[in-house]
Amino acid sequence: MIEDRIMDALNDGKSVAVQYRDVNEYMELDTGHEKIYLENVNPAKEVATEILMEFSTASRNTIYKKYTTNEIVQEIRKKTKNRNILLVFNDLQQASRSSVRVLLDIMETLQILCSIRGGTKKHQSRLLKKLVILKDPGDEVIDITLPMVIFAGSVAFMVYLKIAMSLSGFMAYIVLASIWFGTIIARTLLWIKK
Repeated sequence: MIEDRIMDALNDGKSVAVQYRDVNEYMELDTGHEKIYLENVNPAKEVATEILMEFSTASRNTIYKKYTTNEIVQEIRKKTKNRNILLVFNDLQQASRSSVRVLLDIMETLQILCSIRGGTKKHQSRLLKKLVILKDPGDEVIDITLPMVIFAGSVAFMVYLKIAMSLSGFMAYIVLASIWFGTIIARTLLWIKK
């Protein structure tokens, strides 16, 4: 079960990312950690302030106005040293570049349990390398876009070939040019979509 794999990784001192799941399902796991749940992973200073508030008596406004993001991160590292803290949040794929940097900086003194429920971006790769990524085979998402494009292309090619063989002269030229133009537009729109 995925719960056992999460427990094993956390007990080994590793941080965990669960794909296609809501981490609220795992909040009740008895990991022996103090848990901090984050609603959002952006903006970075707001996230760092929210974490520090768990260990400080200062108000959100005081922390936010008095300290820079780097100073907040240093305070978090001081206050979480030699403590079992688990930072829990959903949707790592939404983390901005600066939020990823904050998470990387505080990972030295605390662990992370998060979810990935979408495609990740290049700036998140350093953080992903430090996480144990777990997924349940039943939650796999199969992308059928490429097989569908190949199938549609084959059908279009056969139709195109049949029309080319059956028509002659100027009419064949007009029909085939129209089909070719439509195909180029469709391909361009697919490229823009990516």
